[in-house]
Formats: sequence, C-alpha cells, structure tokens
Amino acid sequence: MQASESVISVCFNSSLQTYGGDIAVGAMTILTSVMQFAMLPLQGLGQGAQPIISYNYGAGNAERVKAAFQLLVKASLCYSIFLWLMVMIFPQGFAALFTSDAELIAFTKTALRLYLAALFLFGIQIACQMTFTALGKAVESIVVAVTRKFILLIPLIYIMPQILHSDKTTAVYLAEPVADVIAVTFTAVLFTVQFKKVLKQMRQMKSSQNM
Repeated sequence: MQASESVISVCFNSSLQTYGGDIAVGAMTILTSVMQFAMLPLQGLGQGAQPIISYNYGAGNAERVKAAFQLLVKASLCYSIFLWLMVMIFPQGFAALFTSDAELIAFTKTALRLYLAALFLFGIQIACQMTFTALGKAVESIVVAVTRKFILLIPLIYIMPQILHSDKTTAVYLAEPVADVIAVTFTAVLFTVQFKKVLKQMRQMKSSQNM
C-alpha cells in the first residue's frame, strides 16, 4: 500500500514540477495529507464492519450480511459527503492546518476543490472494497484497488495535461477525481454482480440445509 502511494506521489510531483513549479508541488503535499485524513475514518468503518459481515457470512445468514453492508454504505457515504462539503466550503481552513504561507494557502484552496471533487463517492469505494475482503474475495478487492491507482490514476496524470492544454497544472489535479469517478463506477458494478451471486448462493445453501 505504501509503495503504491509513493509511486503515485512521484508521478504527481514530477508532472506538477514540470507544469506548475514548486508551489504546485507544495500544494500536492497538503492535498495528499488531507486525502489521508479523509481515508482513515472510512477505513476504520470498513474494518469495524468486516468481522460482522464475515461472521454472518460464515453462519450463512444472508439477510444480516446484506443489512450490515447497507449500514456500512450509509455510514461511509454520510461521512464522505460531510467531509466533501467541508472541503468545498472551507478549503482554506484545511490548507491552513498544514502551512501559514498565504500564497500557498491561496493556491491550495483551488487545488483542493479540484483534487477532492469526487470525495463524496469514496464511501461507496471503501465499503465495497472492505466487504469484498470480508466475504473472502481478496482477488476482487485487489482488482478494484489496482484499477483505481495503477490502471486509471497514473496514466491520467500524464494524459489529462495533453487533453486540457489551457491549464496543465489544473489538468494534473483533475486526474484524481476523473480516476475516482471511473473507479467507483467500476467497483459498484463489479460488487453488485458479485454480491448478488454470494447472497443467492447463501440462500440456496440455507434452503438445502433446511430440507
């Protein structure tokens, strides 16, 4: 996990150094810190729900697995939407937590809104990813994580500036929300298909045991 984040940071910083200079790289450090701050509670919610989902999955209780996942999604979405609103309304407040430089705060204010434009969707991403793991579907969990970081985000860091010629620095920051929207859509579709199969199998198994 840390290795992948390091690779992404190198890609972001090298592109931002080329198109935006030192201030853009400095802002990226703040953006990464805010992102990590946002992700920790979501991961905590997911890790807290995993034992409940796993226990009921092992017990063959499909309805409780479904209910636990729905509760996890609701809680995760409430948090991610709330934090997204705070970032959109008070971006300078988040920037000021990490620097007192007025110029950097002013620059980061705009960059933060761009970089975290899709933060409200992260509740879905983390809930699905954590539930995959709880259901013993580690491959699917790895696939959705790798898809977002390596298949989408890293290429988009270099592709977006070629599309948005007018402001290449902005284009680099926009790589994150574009990758997030595509990744969450992919994750949600994959999870829906797999989750329905799991619940169906659990119900069929329970029916056969009761016969």
